[in-house]
Amino acid sequence: MFSKLKQFFNKKSKLNADLTITKAQLLKLIHKYIKRYGNFGTAALIFMDLDDFRNLIEIYGEAVCQEILHIIIKRLKVQLPSNASLCKTSLDGILIFIPDETIQGKIDKLCKKLLENIRVPMDALEEKNIQVTASIGVCTYPQSGNTVKELLENLEIATFVSKRGGGNKFTNHYATLSEDEKNNMMYYEEIKTAIQKREFILYYQPIIDMEHKTLFGAEALMRWNHPTKGVLPPQDFIQLMEQTGDIHWVGEWGIDRMIRFQQQMAIKYPNLPLIFSLNLCLKQLLNPNLAKNLINIAMQLSAKPSRIMLEITDFMVYEKMSVVEANITKLKSFGFRIAVDGFPINPQSVLAIQKCPVDVIKLERGFLKDVTNNFSQEKLLVSLVDYCKKTKKIIVSEGIESIDKVKYILDQKVTFGSGFYFARPLDIPSLNNYVEKKQWLNQLDMEEFDE
Repeated sequence: MFSKLKQFFNKKSKLNADLTITKAQLLKLIHKYIKRYGNFGTAALIFMDLDDFRNLIEIYGEAVCQEILHIIIKRLKVQLPSNASLCKTSLDGILIFIPDETIQGKIDKLCKKLLENIRVPMDALEEKNIQVTASIGVCTYPQSGNTVKELLENLEIATFVSKRGGGNKFTNHYATLSEDEKNNMMYYEEIKTAIQKREFILYYQPIIDMEHKTLFGAEALMRWNHPTKGVLPPQDFIQLMEQTGDIHWVGEWGIDRMIRFQQQMAIKYPNLPLIFSLNLCLKQLLNPNLAKNLINIAMQLSAKPSRIMLEITDFMVYEKMSVVEANITKLKSFGFRIAVDGFPINPQSVLAIQKCPVDVIKLERGFLKDVTNNFSQEKLLVSLVDYCKKTKKIIVSEGIESIDKVKYILDQKVTFGSGFYFARPLDIPSLNNYVEKKQWLNQLDMEEFDE
């Protein structure tokens, strides 16, 4: 997003055919205004970054997205004052300059109208009812800077705050915003660079069939192979990705890489039908294009969907949100396995899970923390195990860290498990070594286990 603003002044646009002003002309106009009026002038700069536009490009193609941007600009021109100038900074960025305007209430009202206008579904070429939202940053001259450079830097920060807030909103720059958000924005820039440089990788947490002493599969877990900080866990970056919308890219990138790896493992170990799983957060499930995108990736790679498991963390929203329900239904119908992650053992959940189209139930880790006080949960687990046995569903116990926990969970008739006792999340070479040497048997063949 922010590199777009820098490129705006250093790179020729290929997309100005439908505009009355070029980027070079707008740059000259801003410079000329500041030089002529100095601190006696007043002006507003608005930057619009279209949310998740990368996904739209992948779905519909660049030609459709250029038409979408063309339609959006037409809509904006109707709302903008007659003295406003605008131009595209990239395929998904628009910069607006309004001289002689700093009345905050008037600018806020304008931004609200712009957001409403953009959200109206549109038809582009042969595609129908496409909906787009935007993240908007607003700066005023001279309050937010005395030079074009200062204005743009502060505009970047304001736009970032809107993007981090989930998009579809506007943020006004104020005096202390730069200081407050500087570290967050720098980290966001690092993430953007990491995406471009392909620094994200997948680790795999083995899932063991303890009854048959074999490997069921593995859960894919994202890691950031940071150039200076080493391998970072998801809690260091996933939340920011969810806020900015990059989580949608993560999901699609993750399933692509996981499917490719699953296919490699299927060739290498043809007698070991491994299942690989990937977690989907609520924000991903709320994307109406999620199922379509993931199914397209699977079809392009000729994947076996029955070998791919998609995990949802909050299954209780399944029937409450139509978009979530539609996505899960489509993914299930295509053949993907659906799992519930972090399943809480309580009466409400045990009853509700029977209405959801899931194949695997992964118990929350807290179940194993205090096994001496699990009496009420154990009684519920009996009915859950019985239900899963009748419907041929699988229950997995996560967070197993000792042989005692293995024994306990098997006593509860749960035969699948994962956790540090079997293996920590492994990179691809380590997982291959784990499979070749059947290292899970070291934990299951111990004498004390057989007693």
